[in-house]
Amino acid sequence: MSPGPPHWAPGWLTLGIVGAAGFLLGVVVLVAARGVVHDEVHTRTVTRTHTVLVEPKVPNVVGMSLGDARTVLGDRGYQVDARGGGFFSGPSDDDTVTDQSPAAGAVVGGGATVVLQTG
Repeated sequence: MSPGPPHWAPGWLTLGIVGAAGFLLGVVVLVAARGVVHDEVHTRTVTRTHTVLVEPKVPNVVGMSLGDARTVLGDRGYQVDARGGGFFSGPSDDDTVTDQSPAAGAVVGGGATVVLQTG
């Protein structure tokens, strides 16, 4: 029996080169895959708001002329029911407001009627 051809066995250098080549191949595959399949970034903007309730309060118009009181109340959305004045004429814009209902500072929604007494 003759000895056959010598059996080849890889050395440490060969194993190191093959391992490095495998690693580089893996990096190339990951980089290529990253270009094809990528993570999507979602951005969400959150806006917070605060609601402030303003309660309309009846202004004080006692002591004003009826004309000025009508203007002040009308600008704030109130209706005016004027009472008093002369026996035959009724209230005029020059008369002075002596009382009001609802009272000044009362919380009453716009569009309500404020009764003014003149004298």
